[in-house]
Amino acid sequence: MLTNFFLNNKSFKEIKNDEIKESVSKKNSAIWTHISNINPEELEILKDVFQIHPTTVEDIFSGQTRTKYEEFEEYTFIIFKGIKTIKKDSIETYNISIIIGENFILTSSSPSCETVEELCKNKKRIENLLKKGKDYIAHFILDKEIDKYLKIKTLCGEELKEIEREFMENQSGDILKKIFSKELNFLELRQLSESATDLCLIITKPADNYIDNNLIPYFRDIYDHAFKTTEGYKSMLGRMNGIKNMYATITSMKTNEVMRSLTIIMALMMPLTLITGFWGMNVKLPFQNSFYAPIYLTLIMIFLSGLMIWISKKRGWILNKD
Repeated sequence: MLTNFFLNNKSFKEIKNDEIKESVSKKNSAIWTHISNINPEELEILKDVFQIHPTTVEDIFSGQTRTKYEEFEEYTFIIFKGIKTIKKDSIETYNISIIIGENFILTSSSPSCETVEELCKNKKRIENLLKKGKDYIAHFILDKEIDKYLKIKTLCGEELKEIEREFMENQSGDILKKIFSKELNFLELRQLSESATDLCLIITKPADNYIDNNLIPYFRDIYDHAFKTTEGYKSMLGRMNGIKNMYATITSMKTNEVMRSLTIIMALMMPLTLITGFWGMNVKLPFQNSFYAPIYLTLIMIFLSGLMIWISKKRGWILNKD
């Protein structure tokens, strides 16, 4: 289905498909056509009236097309990826295709794109944007979508703060699993943000295309927001790496404490084991037949244990509770 809005010096109205060809040919006019659930007949209108290249048509209706910017003789072609939903281990996106010609602009998106769907219902805003210029439709859509990127980045930042609070209270394996899960999302979101930033950067450069150079300062504002979003994700990923390094350090310290404690225990037991092992042999030894031999051996073991504890404290192997 094609939704067509036409503006000239006299009026603004929604037109039918059979009026598109005549409307495009009029001077001092602008037309916005939004594409959704297109049929073969309407597809021919795109090819015939707007002179859309077959590769562009293929890119528009392919959900796997990457973010891109292309210039043709008849129009400038932009594809932007919007964020639909954020799942536990993946990000669902949708494509927004924008074609800007001499006096027309075409857009295509899935029903998931609230920005375009809501704009189609607001005829007053469409009229105001077309009066400024067809390029303002593209600016409005990209601006709203980048704002969504910023909003999602802010929400992710709050989630990361909560994870950091939980980590400081309890360094458990569950927190580490949550960090790895979020890291996958953040990496994908950063990749999307970087693509959007690169796209906005290209648009901000003056060129001989169908985007009015007077809009460049407005697109620079969008670029700044996209750049801040990308840098925000880089910062959050750095913080997550810091948490993982801290977890590894804490785990290593706990392991070292356990091994240190076991080593001290073994060191304290070593002279006791030596004495009991020596006098436990089936050979004749001093004091073996003495009635007081157990008492002497016990006193010797207590003395040696005390001596080992004193040496350990002296060398700092055993630390005081203070």
